[in-house]
Amino acid sequence: MISDDSLREGMQAPGISFSVDEKLNLAKKISECGLKRILVSYPSAHESEALVASEITKKGYFQEVYGLGRAIKEDIDLIDSTGANISLHFPFKYDSLDEIYSNVKYALSLGKKVEVGIVDITQYKTDQLVKIVKILSGLGVDTIQLPDTMGKATPGLIRNVVGESRKVSESKIEIHCHNDRGLSVSNAIAGIEAGADIIDTTFLGLGERNGITDTGTLARYLKEIGEANDLQTEKIDRLSIEFLDIVIKKTGEYFFKNNLPNIGKNTNTHTAGTHAAFSDVFEGNDFSVNVYTGKSMLKKILEGRGIDLTKEDLSLLMRRVKDISATQGRVIGADEIIKEARDLCTE
Repeated sequence: MISDDSLREGMQAPGISFSVDEKLNLAKKISECGLKRILVSYPSAHESEALVASEITKKGYFQEVYGLGRAIKEDIDLIDSTGANISLHFPFKYDSLDEIYSNVKYALSLGKKVEVGIVDITQYKTDQLVKIVKILSGLGVDTIQLPDTMGKATPGLIRNVVGESRKVSESKIEIHCHNDRGLSVSNAIAGIEAGADIIDTTFLGLGERNGITDTGTLARYLKEIGEANDLQTEKIDRLSIEFLDIVIKKTGEYFFKNNLPNIGKNTNTHTAGTHAAFSDVFEGNDFSVNVYTGKSMLKKILEGRGIDLTKEDLSLLMRRVKDISATQGRVIGADEIIKEARDLCTE
């Protein structure tokens, strides 16, 4: 099964941001392509993200709708309030797994479908990863996601971790393959061959840095091997062209040069605020700012201009930036951020 992540991961493509209306319109069109499962937003990032999850869930376009959040009660409760199913990710760094497992149990108690992503599978030895998979499966998690968060995996690694995880898990196995090295499609196919149940994709492969597995490419592969015959490849092609037009309108044609694996500028550009907060984990110092930004990202942009805001003003700046991006469906440039920051200093 393909799990579409275009509305959320697409927002993490450098230079891209969608308004609520744009997301709702795209969700309907994605559902008409035969896709049954979708991850729509990150509700704790901004109220517009919670609204998107709520509205898409209410409209019943998909069999399964998920909102994404951290494996903490605050995010779990917010996702639950939207009516969407719950998708959680491990922290990028943690001291103890016990608290994570406790919060996963709490999510399971809410009566929704729950999936849990073990962030950056390449940081684990296979036996360590499989041990976590076994525990999560034992807790009753519906789906265990194995994300190649850094885009460093190879088909052999994916085939191995999926195969070994499949042996110990009664939960569904989902993979999420980033394209930093140009291997997202081959890694996805390796995962399918090893027994993965769900593959995350986006239209045009849009996503954090230079993206993940492309929906159209994988849909055609699945149909060729006799799987997913309910996917409407002609509609997927037409919607892919529409996404192409949207990207060019928002970013210009240069986006596709920047989005090349290995050498493209986007490979070193981050949108998710959590990535900026863990600069010792994620490489690259360029940022694309929208509703997924965080204080750490804004602070680094301001430091480059010699501006130091109080914690209170930094929070106000983050709120202003998120509101503008959500309302206007665009990213916020560094000069605009600097202007907003200086305005705060004079208020």
